[in-house]
Parts: sequence; C-alpha cells; structure tokens
Amino acid sequence: MPRLTEFSLPANQQDFRPGSPGDVALKKQWNTNITGFTLQAILGNPWTSIGAANQTEYFDSLTTDIPDGSTAALIDWIAFPHRLQQYQQAGQNPPNPYNLSEEEILELADTGGAEGTRISFKEIPTGDNLCPQVNWDGTKQMYGPYGPRGWLDEYCEWSVVRNADNKITRIDFTCENPEYWNSLWMVSPERVADLYEVTLNFDAPDEDLIKVQLSDLYVYKPNSTQPVIDPSTGRPLYNPLNKWNSGTVSVRGAGRGNTGGAMHLTSTPNTLQTEMGLASGASVQRKIGNNSSQQLICCSQYGQAYRNSDPHIGLLTNQVVFLGNRVALADPTGLYIQKPVLDVKNGGDYQLPADPNLPKDATVDDCWQIIRGHQTLIDPVTGLPYGLATPGGTGGGNFILHAVFQLPKAWIKAGVKFTIGDIYRIDEPEVTIKWGGQIAQNTHIGLWARPIRQTHPTTPLECVTAKVSPAAQPLQMFHADVWDGYYGTSVVNPMGQEMNLASNSTLIAPILAPGAQNVPMVLTCGSVNSGPKGEPPSVSVSSGDVVVTDVKLSKGTFNYAVPGNSYPGPVQIVRFNVSVLPMAKAGLRAVHLTNFGEPETNPMPGLLNIKAAGR
Repeated sequence: MPRLTEFSLPANQQDFRPGSPGDVALKKQWNTNITGFTLQAILGNPWTSIGAANQTEYFDSLTTDIPDGSTAALIDWIAFPHRLQQYQQAGQNPPNPYNLSEEEILELADTGGAEGTRISFKEIPTGDNLCPQVNWDGTKQMYGPYGPRGWLDEYCEWSVVRNADNKITRIDFTCENPEYWNSLWMVSPERVADLYEVTLNFDAPDEDLIKVQLSDLYVYKPNSTQPVIDPSTGRPLYNPLNKWNSGTVSVRGAGRGNTGGAMHLTSTPNTLQTEMGLASGASVQRKIGNNSSQQLICCSQYGQAYRNSDPHIGLLTNQVVFLGNRVALADPTGLYIQKPVLDVKNGGDYQLPADPNLPKDATVDDCWQIIRGHQTLIDPVTGLPYGLATPGGTGGGNFILHAVFQLPKAWIKAGVKFTIGDIYRIDEPEVTIKWGGQIAQNTHIGLWARPIRQTHPTTPLECVTAKVSPAAQPLQMFHADVWDGYYGTSVVNPMGQEMNLASNSTLIAPILAPGAQNVPMVLTCGSVNSGPKGEPPSVSVSSGDVVVTDVKLSKGTFNYAVPGNSYPGPVQIVRFNVSVLPMAKAGLRAVHLTNFGEPETNPMPGLLNIKAAGR
C-alpha cells in the first residue's frame, strides 16, 4: 500500500468537528509528535556502551513502503500491576519478605496505602539487583514509580467512586497517553475542560455530576495564584496531575468536596514515547535472551523488569525481528484497553444479584461502558477489521481508550437497588467486587505491532554492559518558564518521596516561531562538564536557521524522572537562548550537545519544533 501521509490520532478519536480549525491543528501537532518519537525510536539508546544506537529494526511508516496484506499483531498483557505482586504478595518466585495476601494487594492497588488503610509501600530491590533475577540481599529503595497513582505501571490506571456505605459505584479505567492530552491542551484548553467533564460525568447519577473549571487544570507559579504561561502557546501550562486526574480515589456526591478521577496515564513510565522506545530497544537482536523475557530485558536493559508489559512486549517484538522482520507500532499508534469478559453467561466469573427491576437478559458485561475509543477499527493495510487477517483471527482486538464500570443509568432509573459492590463471583458468592483491581485482573491492555520483511541481515549484539555514556547526551528540552514551573511544583505521593511535576512532562518538542529572538530554553542532559577554563558545552541545532547563544551549565544536579523512567534520577541542565531566522522552515529539529574539546556526537532528534511562519 502507499506510505502513510500522516500518523492518525489514537483510536482515530475525533475530539473536534472534522475539518474544523481545531481538528486540523490537533492532527498536525499529533503527526509532529509521532514523527519525533519515531525518529527517537529509530536512533535507539545512545547511552548504552554496547547498545542499540542506529542498529534498531524500528521503521518509519511515513517513509517506508508497507506491503499489501502486512497484518498487524496484537500484543497484550494483564492490566493489573505485576510488580506489586512480585515485590509484596505471598507465593512469589523468588519470594519477598512482605507476604501480603491477595486481598491486601488489591487494597494497596486501589488506595496506595493511604492514611487509615492497613498497608503501605515498602522498600524493594533496585538496579543490578533485578538481574538475572530479583535479589533481596542487595541495595533497596522505596517502591516506585512515585506519584499519586504511580504504582499502576501497566499502561492502565483507574480511579474508584464509593458511596456512603463504602461500596463501589463506579470505576474509571484509562490507557490514554499523556502526550495526546497535552497536545489537545495546546490546541484548546477549553475543549480539554469540556472533555474532562463529559467523560467523568458519563452516565453518572445526577448527584454525582461534577463541574470542571479551566483553572482546575493549570500549573501555578510557586506560592501564587498566577498560572505559568507556556511560551509554545502563550496560554497557561497544563497540569497533568490536576485535581480531576490524580490518584485512585474519586469523591462524588453533594457536599462531599468532589475531586479525583482518571482521564489519562500519570505513572511516569506510562507514556507513548516510552512504549515506542521499548519496541525499538527490543528490536535489537542479542546473542542471548531470545526465548526468555527476563533474560532479554536484563541483556538489553530496556523497560522495567517484572512488569506484565515491558518484558512480554520486548520478547514478542524481539522474536518478530528474529524471524526476519522490521517492526513499528501500527497506525493509529497508541495503547488500548481490551474489553474484558466478566459475566458468567459469557465465560466470566461474575454474576449480578437478583433484582426484580433488572432488564431481561441483563449481564455484568453491560456495566462495562466504552466512553472513548472504539470496539474495533479497520486496518488500512488489509482493509479488514484489525485481528481478522491474523492467522486464526476472529476480528478481536479493541481500541478502547477510556471505559467505565458502573450500573447503566437506565437500570438505576428502573429501580435497581444494588451497586457494583454487590456483584459477586459465581463460584464464591461471598466474594463481591470490593476493589477496582479485581476488574483490572480480568482486563488486558494491548498495542498493535506491524512487522514487514527485512531488506538486510541483522547481526546479534552482545548484552549491554553499562548505561554510561562518555559523551554529553541531551535528554529533554523545555522552554525555561515551563521547566521552572514544572520543577518548582512538588508532587505529593504515598511513598513520601521527593518528586516534582517535571517527572510528568512529555517529550513533545517545545515550539518556536520564525523570527523569535533570544528565547530562554533549558536542556536536561547527562555526562556534561566544563572545559579547563570553565568553558561551557556547546549546543547547536541541526539547521542553519536556528541560532543558540549564551550557553551556561548550571551548577549541581537536578532530580526528576525523564519521561519513561520509573524513578527520578539526577540530571544536569544547560540554559541558553534560541533565536530563529524569519524565513526558517517549519518542522522538527535535532539538538547537538558537545563537551568542550570533544568531537560532536549524534544529535537527539525531535527536541525542537519550528512552526510555520504566520501560524
């Protein structure tokens, strides 16, 4: 088939009227995002001493011919966080010292060990103590990722509404990536507020309806009521951990101080750019590990060991490449919830309690309501529903972005008296739905991978031996005001760890206009040093129409989780000014960072976006 002309929005979601200015602007911004993430995925990880740089088998769907009939394969995994079980639940291999029961793990997943609960997060092994398997005798650190629901690190997050009797009435599940909602905000903050309200109010009882104010979604200057202004848009900066997208508890009802919700992913490794980077890193062939997910993730050093997602995705991607293929995420690029089967009539484990007002043939599965995304989509390559062209495929595989588990409003109006918390397991009637994690245990998250035949042989590499680069390495670029606003905003988390909002930023490239003069920027980086006489490193942009001046290396290190990382870590920052020539061409730019007296290294692609003149 012809090459893609642009990357589609996740699940082909239509959040503006087709063809409207907002629709055009969002699609343009999204195509720019995925283009940048693709370039970064193809580059691989230049931080590895024996690694993936320029040797990945990830391809660009905009510049690569995809043969007709090239089917996409669904790679899916359980939505419940496996690391919670591995590190804290009884009966694990290797065993952990905490031995929590399944009930306690479910409570921890739903509450984060909040004050008043019986349990809390504990220290777990870290670093080299995860390979070849977890070692409890080595170095430990507090359980992470941090953040209001950072422990939900399988690309699925949820928030639970309970009534005055502490019974569940609603669970919101989302796998929407933060990059999309940041992009939507860049186009129209008002539309974001509207969508928050519509989504979190979907089919809810009148007494549980909320009102979302634009001001609820801003990042504010420290100790101020003034919002931080994002120079990319000239409007207030979006807070991804705002009151309606924070934590696993949603409070609803008149006089209850409504707050909480789950609109998009917030755990620091739960980003789309990370997912693309994971597929890229896993595409590199290694001399060992091709048949073991744990061995491969230790060998290649991508992702996080003991998740349901990363090791499984990595192994399947690696095996696809081993069979003589290149790979990319299929369009529309995204992460997607797969519809669970819950009712016993359909092969699930749960049963509705008896109620004379229930509609005839009502099932537990009727409580699963898709709000955003689609049950299925047509694959533009095969012309068939995704999954149908796969050998043995039946057309399964969903593109759900946001779903809610609650009683249909029509049932409540008909007089049904029970709640979600009264639904029970058919084989154990005393076991009711007490936790959102029970539904997550029955739900899968998936991505669609597109393999195409290789045109060249691959050479397996040795395992990565270190994540240390002798050369300066760019990580992420910000407008200075954005960095200062994010870094200056503390994030409260149940682990009690120091964290700031920069850890919930994205790798969407900051925007500059042609003719911009001396705009302050920040580049986070590593392995940077000054010359013998204090000379700063050099920063340059991969075109002659962008000029960098007044480069300064800040003293000390700064602590945050670069998007995709599970834990905050120390980085260095370089501050400088950027000017753009009036006739500069629109598009993404790569950034070079070079220590004084050292040879220039590969640039980091997709770190700066020059918008079209006059836009």
